[in-house]
Amino acid sequence: MNKERIKNWVLVGLVLLSFSLTMQLWLSVPIERVVPGDQAFSGQDSEEIYDLSSFVLPQWMVVNFGGQSHTKLIKDSSSQGFFDEVYAGISEIMEYIFAGEQNITFTEASGDEWAAARESKSIEVEYAWAFDTTIFSELFGGGANRESIPMAGIKGLTVTLGANRAVYFKDGIKDTIYKLELPESHQELDQLVNRLEEHDPVKYWTLKEIGYSDDNSFYVPLDMSSFNLPVGTAEKELDTSAPAVLDAQASNFFSDMSVVRKITEMDGSVIYTDSQTALLRIDSTGFLEYMVYSYAAGDKNRADIVSAIDAALMFISVHGGIPGQLYLQEAREVEESGLRGHLMRFNYAYNGLPFFRKGGLENSAIEVTVVEGKVVRYTRNVHHVTRAKIVQKPLLYPVKAADVVAEATSSPGGTKSLPAIQDMYLGYCIDMKGSKEHQVYPVWYIETGDGAFIVDAYEGRLVE
Repeated sequence: MNKERIKNWVLVGLVLLSFSLTMQLWLSVPIERVVPGDQAFSGQDSEEIYDLSSFVLPQWMVVNFGGQSHTKLIKDSSSQGFFDEVYAGISEIMEYIFAGEQNITFTEASGDEWAAARESKSIEVEYAWAFDTTIFSELFGGGANRESIPMAGIKGLTVTLGANRAVYFKDGIKDTIYKLELPESHQELDQLVNRLEEHDPVKYWTLKEIGYSDDNSFYVPLDMSSFNLPVGTAEKELDTSAPAVLDAQASNFFSDMSVVRKITEMDGSVIYTDSQTALLRIDSTGFLEYMVYSYAAGDKNRADIVSAIDAALMFISVHGGIPGQLYLQEAREVEESGLRGHLMRFNYAYNGLPFFRKGGLENSAIEVTVVEGKVVRYTRNVHHVTRAKIVQKPLLYPVKAADVVAEATSSPGGTKSLPAIQDMYLGYCIDMKGSKEHQVYPVWYIETGDGAFIVDAYEGRLVE
């Protein structure tokens, strides 16, 4: 065998080795390292109908160990165990309030008292929306109506630990803080917080504590080496290039397909309608929109918000399925054709971090409008992560991400300035480039008074 042939075989071997290693990089990452087993991105929708407590969960919880020592818990693979335990303790307090038969007395608390509670040894719970109190009554009190509860909508709460035990509720509708002193019986949370502190979790600080601004309403980490967030690719759940797939999806919305007309528009969107009851439109990106022509035939006995959420979840389950890690992002009253209804907006998460779609920051993955128990509008745009790999690269520091936004929004040659930050946290972006597979990568979501922005958490570029 001459030298030239040996070189050729060596070259072929190197190419095959390179291909093998690349495949291992993408495919040999154990799934439990990326997301916990029961939340793995299987690409399949769950057919199970969960109870309301599966969808109305805290956006995050912050455990304050006292002083400038805090950690943040989200429902991800790194802190899910503690998240579940802490929220179980919070739920016991909520049951004491909403389901107990004892007399309870709330008082209004000042902003200074609320701030002092947050700085003490305590647990903060923040929800994505100021949810109507009747939702919590359903969750923790079996729907009982306690007149002694003054909150109209709960955006968050803080439970102080130690000697002066109390719970402070942030009423997001009335813009008021309510305080309730707790009995000595609720001691389990103190022990749990002590155990969590012994595990030396990732520390979080407010922007005021790190000297970036005067804001202390939310928390960010500084040690980014503790985060090991994968990047990956995702596919839209509907193969819009396959007419049979779209026809099968449409059959879920219409009881008699023989009377349904199918119209294909110039941009590739497909419309199904029976001209009498409803219209279904699916565009080339996989965005699905369903709407009815008439709001009649509703049930006035199911006009409350809890019944509306139940109707929405049932409709989602039958018409596309319930994606993994789906959560209720917003639930509010609306008026449709002079009738009282409710709009429910749902989003879904990847390893506990919410998804954002490039070009659609203001849009939720699933939106359902319900009028008197009847779904009158339904939109859906869901993607499934199909591949993921761990990136050996540190995430961008949060203050650096804020600087990226400040530089991008400042005028050329002018002083860099950033509008007041109202919230900031990690999430995942789905980049809609590509006809089949789309990039998925971690981002910093930054909400300001002038709008929301997302910054690539690895590359440090402004995405939107």
